[in-house]
Amino acid sequence: MQTEMERALDLLEQGDVQSGLQKISQIEKSADDDQRFEIATVYQSLGHPHEVLRIADKLLATYPLEGSLLTLKAEAAIDLDREEEAIDLLESIGSDDDAFLEAQMLLADLYHLQGLEEVAERKLFLALEEAPDEPILLAGIGSYYVEQGSYQSAIPYLKQALQEGFDPRESNLHLLLAESYSNTGAFETAMDYYAQAIEEQKEPRALFGFGFTALQLGDYQTAIEQLEALREADPEYTSLYAPLIEAYEANRQYEAALKTVEAGLEADDYNEHLYAEGGRFHHALGDLEKAESYLRQATALNPGNMDASAKLLETYANQERSNDIKRTIEELREAGEEDPLFSYYEGKAHYIEDEIEEALPFYEHVPAYLETNKEALEEYGHLLLENGRQKEALAVLVEASRQQPENHELAMFVEELQSREQ
Repeated sequence: MQTEMERALDLLEQGDVQSGLQKISQIEKSADDDQRFEIATVYQSLGHPHEVLRIADKLLATYPLEGSLLTLKAEAAIDLDREEEAIDLLESIGSDDDAFLEAQMLLADLYHLQGLEEVAERKLFLALEEAPDEPILLAGIGSYYVEQGSYQSAIPYLKQALQEGFDPRESNLHLLLAESYSNTGAFETAMDYYAQAIEEQKEPRALFGFGFTALQLGDYQTAIEQLEALREADPEYTSLYAPLIEAYEANRQYEAALKTVEAGLEADDYNEHLYAEGGRFHHALGDLEKAESYLRQATALNPGNMDASAKLLETYANQERSNDIKRTIEELREAGEEDPLFSYYEGKAHYIEDEIEEALPFYEHVPAYLETNKEALEEYGHLLLENGRQKEALAVLVEASRQQPENHELAMFVEELQSREQ
């Protein structure tokens, strides 16, 4: 026959919270101490910390050193943002108490929230001294290290927790191991754990991690499959779009990559990086009008996005739109941005307008940029030549040719210049 408490719990499980709470209130009037403790735990699970404190205080008047009561009261205090009170309660629990391990784990969480990481870690290892094979504690230490970004330290504790019988589904241990191995560069091992985590539960974090790790390994098809599964489950998970675009591009599925850009912008139309990617793809496909539109949107959202600025200026240069080059640089500088790229393109704008003398000083102002841009270096050589500085021009063009071994036309031109010098 069902007890009154079992009936109350059934009502709560069925979603009839009001009737369940009314029955619990009636039971409490004639309950013994064990039943009161059970009622307090039910209140705690339902998020009624004031009721928990009321019952815990009554019981503590009779059992002032009972660790399970102190822990229960501390959890209610935490729910009420009374962390210092919770710490005092938990610190009072002795190592010989059955609640000691739970108390230390709660203290570790509290000290972690206060930024006292050394104290938090010490609490965990104090508990570990008392119970070195406790699966929940081992899993807790592993999870703590993952949260701290200490992935190498997390791995042995997570693996030992599994060996000691911890159910990996309780705290996504396979996912934590996958993330730990991935962040330490052991991508192959991470993939195995991601596969297990996905099999247990296809949560967004696991799908993203699986796809991203596959991308690092160059397994583009798996990356696409996992990230597309994530997009289907949660299209608002905007972090998925950049690696998915990269995977499609690496797999030479350019149309799919561009469609992913569009889908990403539907989910997040303020994403500067997606606009920049869209501009880059449209530029590569020869649709310069769309490329310009996307790139201008990217720079409007973030003038500091130099990749987008460079591609926008390149788009204008390809169309010999010198005025647009100058206007864009002026806008970027007004927004507080500065980069050697700007001086180069200012010179390029003058070069487009056949203002040879005016262009040269801008190129000379950014020698480091020219050293890393073979096309710009070649332009500089031709500018020097057109300004009558033949020896300097030859030296620059020789270097430009060395950086462009595939440019046979430039090589022949350099040979012709060298023959003239002889």
